[in-house]
This record gives sequence, C-alpha cells and structure tokens, in this order.
Amino acid sequence: MRYPPDQKAKAKEAILRAGAQALRVNGFNGIGVDGLAAAAGVTSGAFYSNFSNKESLLEGVIEAFLGKPFVDSTGSVAERRAALKQWLNEYISAYHRENPAIGCVMPTLSADVARASPAVQETYKLTMMDLIEKITAVLGGPEGTRERRAWNIVALMVGAIEIARAMPDGDEAHSAMAHALEAAISLIG
Repeated sequence: MRYPPDQKAKAKEAILRAGAQALRVNGFNGIGVDGLAAAAGVTSGAFYSNFSNKESLLEGVIEAFLGKPFVDSTGSVAERRAALKQWLNEYISAYHRENPAIGCVMPTLSADVARASPAVQETYKLTMMDLIEKITAVLGGPEGTRERRAWNIVALMVGAIEIARAMPDGDEAHSAMAHALEAAISLIG
C-alpha cells in the first residue's frame, strides 16, 4: 500500500503536537513512548521512525512551541510591541492557568529540561535566547536595560503561571497573575 508523499511529515507533526500536549499534562517522566504514540494516533514504530527517543521529542517540542506565537510575530516595532502586549495578556491569564495541555511549554517542561541531556538543554537555551532577542528588540527605553527587562518579563510570565497553577483557584491565584501581568506590561516601556 502506498502512502501519500507527505504522510511521514504529517505523522511527525501529529506526534509533535500530541506529544507536546501529553508532555505538558503528564511531564516527561509521566508518560512513555507507547502513551505518546497512542496520543498521536500512531504506532510506537511510527514514533521511533520520527524520533529516536523521548528526549528527541522533547527537543522537538521545545523548538516548535517555546515562545510561540510571539516569536513568529512580524511587522514594525510598534506592531510587534502590540503583539507582545497581547501575548502577555493571553499568557498571564486564567485560561492559560487552567489549560496547561494547550499552554506554553516553559511553565510545564522547564524542570524536565533541567534534568535532560545537554543536547536538549542546548536546544532550550538557543530557543530561549531567540525569544529573549525578539522581546528585547521591541522594548522601549534605554538600550542597556532592554535584555534585562526581557528576562524579567519571561520570568514574570513563567513564574506567575507556575505559582497560580500550584494554588487553589481563588482570589490569591488571580491576584498573583494580575500583579505579574501589570509588572510585565510596565517593563515594555
């Protein structure tokens, strides 16, 4: 039986998307290759024909999803600055807090990356540096402070979501996110 020419690429994309969702929910050690393959609707053999192991999937997830959609934003500095503000409002939100399966990989997988191989950590670093560079490029204010403020924004984003997820739903969790969002927006300049 012949498969369409793009079948392998579609299978890889399905594994990547489903794997990202499963890893966000279960953590790296909370799901095996069979579970990742099942989540993507493929066999374990199909998984291994696209990724050599779980760590290579983790690396692919980081490359594909860390910092999205802001990293892909285009336009003038003013348009990208507006996109950053919009992204922050979506990121530091009750919706993101309550939906880790479809949220950013930073709050859910950074601890797993810290325990991963140097290759995965290097991919994380390079992808993170790309995000920081793109945020830095749209910040106002003194040039010497922009990269530091970009790091502060990312730390506020990730920290606010992690803390809010760890707390029971209520005023405190929402307050933590509201204060973090306000601080992050103020750092844009």
